[in-house]
Amino acid sequence: MIRCATPLLPALLLLNAGAEPPTRGIDIELIAESRSIQPGKPFTLGLAIHHHEGFHTYWQNPGIVGVPTAIEWDMPDGFQTGPIQWPTPGKVDMSGHPAHGYERDVLLMVEVTPPESLDAESCTFRASASWMACAASCHPGSTTLSTTLPVENDASGDDAEDPRFEVARSELPKPLANWKGTWQSDPSGTGVTIHLQPPSGEKPIESAYFFSSDGQISSDQPQTLTLTRDGGLSLAMKRCEFSPDPQKVLPGVFQLQDKDGSVMVGSIDLKMAETPSPSKP
Repeated sequence: MIRCATPLLPALLLLNAGAEPPTRGIDIELIAESRSIQPGKPFTLGLAIHHHEGFHTYWQNPGIVGVPTAIEWDMPDGFQTGPIQWPTPGKVDMSGHPAHGYERDVLLMVEVTPPESLDAESCTFRASASWMACAASCHPGSTTLSTTLPVENDASGDDAEDPRFEVARSELPKPLANWKGTWQSDPSGTGVTIHLQPPSGEKPIESAYFFSSDGQISSDQPQTLTLTRDGGLSLAMKRCEFSPDPQKVLPGVFQLQDKDGSVMVGSIDLKMAETPSPSKP
């Protein structure tokens, strides 16, 4: 049996009890989607970030500048946490340096799985968060936040009320239906080309951008779009100078805009194509 904490007054439930020092450029809080915990049933916590005007924080791979927001958890015994579920990023600018991050309000969600049995009336969850908030200058910040939830065996009446979780889920990158893609490096290993084939009937794409999630392509690399005769797209770019060793996968998020200005954002399962051999003299 796992004991989380001694009983607390109901008025303390869902309270952000961390002693939070002043922050520069953002407001931040730890929130829970559920009003209670059931043994063995996963639930979601979220780090909610409100950006002050002109400020931004950074995505999991910021690019040429920036530091991604990080969360270090202090969980009761037996609780397991998943990775941060990163919403689709946008392009941000740090003193002329292009990067990947967020200027809008954003919620970084994490799924938490309780143990199968809980001998407690409530559990407290603590998150040590760190970030870099930038505008004309950058301001690193950190704080410890907490929230407390009661333990209940009956989940009835536990519907979420905070709309930020629904918004956050709508902002998670999703597979672009029926799109196909391949990618390859050039013989030197310094260039990368992505080939995309849209589904039949898709409106012509006029702009495309690839957010590289593992650092193979940095935020300062130009990306050149070419339309192919078969209706496909070719997106050429340079590999980042500080790229990890050559990979067999190229993870990331695409932002595609058609001729009418409609924007599609999501992932495409890119298959690795054979790298062409160097031309013989």
